[in-house]
Amino acid sequence: MKSKTLILILSLAVFYCQLKAYSYPHDMEIFNNDKFARSEMKNMCSVCHENPSGGGTRNAFGMAFEANNEVITNDIRKKFPELFDLLKASAPKINRVKPAIFVIGKEAKVMILGTNFSSDDILHIDSISLESTPHIEYTFVSPKRIDLTVTFDTPGKHTFHIVNALGQVSNVFKVVAKPPKTL
Repeated sequence: MKSKTLILILSLAVFYCQLKAYSYPHDMEIFNNDKFARSEMKNMCSVCHENPSGGGTRNAFGMAFEANNEVITNDIRKKFPELFDLLKASAPKINRVKPAIFVIGKEAKVMILGTNFSSDDILHIDSISLESTPHIEYTFVSPKRIDLTVTFDTPGKHTFHIVNALGQVSNVFKVVAKPPKTL
């Protein structure tokens, strides 16, 4: 009985190791669905593998893709221009910031809604890059949404804009911070 269990465990381990070396259909689907993927490269195993038939050792793009948790970012696109048509790249656009009115000194959860957002975009509030402001973190949720928590200390208009990894800048979206209501 012990030898059958050991054989089963070893068989599963060998199967897993072999599986790890081959492409998964969803990897190709991720590339194929990328809006900047060159059409002539779609459905090609050579996008990720050294062997044009697929399987085996991954090439430089395949390793970068795997190391990035199978997410294609603008940084990866720039490193592999032979796979992507960066001329199609669209600047991010902010359609709405919710809420649009803030209370001074009160922490608020914010949703930035728009299009063409990427996980490596840099958010700016009042022209200050949040990349260099460690006390404010933001989360890429989807190409249409970024979330953050912010507290405004000064009254008046404040602005949001986004810069993508290609240097394209979104429109500026204005919000207002007001003093708390007094009784």
